[in-house]
Amino acid sequence: MDFKKVCIIIPCFNEAVTLPLIIKQIKKIDSKIQILVVDNASTDNTFNIASKFRVKVIQESRKGKGYAVKKGFSNLGADCQVVVLVDGDDTYDLSNLKQAIELVDEHGYDMVVGTRVTKVNNLDPRSKVFRAGHKTGNYIFSKLSQILHPSGVIDSLSGFRVFSRNFVESFSGGASEFEIEAELNAHASFIKATVENIEVAYRGRPAGSVSKLRTYRDGYKILKINFKIFRTYRPKIAYTILALTWLLISLFLGIEPVKVYFETGLVPKFPSLIAAVGAFIVAIQLWNTGMVLERINVAHLSQTRNAYKNWSGKIN
Repeated sequence: MDFKKVCIIIPCFNEAVTLPLIIKQIKKIDSKIQILVVDNASTDNTFNIASKFRVKVIQESRKGKGYAVKKGFSNLGADCQVVVLVDGDDTYDLSNLKQAIELVDEHGYDMVVGTRVTKVNNLDPRSKVFRAGHKTGNYIFSKLSQILHPSGVIDSLSGFRVFSRNFVESFSGGASEFEIEAELNAHASFIKATVENIEVAYRGRPAGSVSKLRTYRDGYKILKINFKIFRTYRPKIAYTILALTWLLISLFLGIEPVKVYFETGLVPKFPSLIAAVGAFIVAIQLWNTGMVLERINVAHLSQTRNAYKNWSGKIN
């Protein structure tokens, strides 16, 4: 395997404590791997520490992991064919990284995702792997992602990912914070990318390192973007569900006035009948909107697949 064509993107926000540890992990695998650190508006010594390790460092002033990842994708060299994305907090054991790279480079997978597996060690001075509620939240979001965006990803919020360059070039998202994983999952489902999962040991942060994830605020944003992307990528289903809701409302309001009319020739609940007709019109309009957006989505999918196929930076 030629590690010169592998580039690892490390998005960092105030990771001066852990960045040297993750870089050392990577260099132990192979010193020829390209490392690209994206300093996401850090206020500590992250930029200077990364520079001392003689790795490429770029800065992204807009706060948010998604912005940092997008900046990293746009700064890849032409010789990079396999792209690795890993958090800079040193919570992922990279022992299986070589296997993940081989799955992309030699077996043709578009995305390999690390399923986080925790190993309990009472002697480890690191913090707890998952804070209260995180494990449950991750399980719920993963199941929701599998329903809304069936890409085959098991651990939907995992920050350990390996991509083919074609997949990266076809991805146009990234205007987000911690929602970037949801965007990547949805994109994989949208283009029907080949996805594989491998187990990756996951551990807590070392002493002095603090998580930037805000449980409820970021959880809400991840939930919101999952539904937003579902509406964008699968409009026929999304708008049909909305249309059925309004159709049921229409039936609930209109069935009694119609029934009485056929029995007596009178309409005793005329306002209900008007509301029922209005709800029925809304249902029809929503369904029509879904059909129109579905046709637009076909054109979007064609453009995305062309971007996937037409990347011209391959080395023969």
